[in-house]
Amino acid sequence: MGSDRMKQKRRPHISEEKIIEASWKLLSSQGIEQFTMRSLATELHIQAPTIYWYFKNKQILFQALANEVAREIIRDLPETGVWRERLLLSIQVIRQKLKQFPCSAQILIKSRPESDYLQLFDCLLQMIEPTQLSDKQKFSYVSHVFNFVIHYAIDEYEQRMLHLTLEDEGEGSSEINLSQFSLIERMHDAQLFNLIGSDEMFESGIALLLDGIEQRVIESSRETT
Repeated sequence: MGSDRMKQKRRPHISEEKIIEASWKLLSSQGIEQFTMRSLATELHIQAPTIYWYFKNKQILFQALANEVAREIIRDLPETGVWRERLLLSIQVIRQKLKQFPCSAQILIKSRPESDYLQLFDCLLQMIEPTQLSDKQKFSYVSHVFNFVIHYAIDEYEQRMLHLTLEDEGEGSSEINLSQFSLIERMHDAQLFNLIGSDEMFESGIALLLDGIEQRVIESSRETT
């Protein structure tokens, strides 16, 4: 009996919440490529099998992380306003949350849609429900917008990782001769390549998408009158 008490005292105090919190911390410091259940156990100062009592594998853990991100986004979505205004504010919320939770864009892509994700998508669909668009258009356009935000975040991450890799290999300052590519050279000289991954380019992409949706909304309204 005394032995059982000793085992209970030595058993680490752990919970799903602590595992999830440590997962975000590890994703921030190591990135998604280096993330393993073993490295997570090291971060938590426990044995790896302990984690499996709560999450049977990494995919299930990623699912829990994806669900948390979806809930966090839903919590801050605007509830009033015209469709374009609400959708734009929602995009800003999603982008901010993807920055807040490291590698969450990749995790959302790697996870299957569950109730939290579906509720998030339904909230976005509800924003353009009052328009005269067909259901096919609504589903398609919301998917385009959501995927743009997700993949822009992934591209930012990949650009950041590439930059760090080149720096580590001492190739950060290497340049390519662009003289044979006149248009690219002109834009490079104008420092337009600095726009890649910037907020300005993100906003211009979103504006292009929303302008396109708005034009279809106008056309749909004309067709029904």
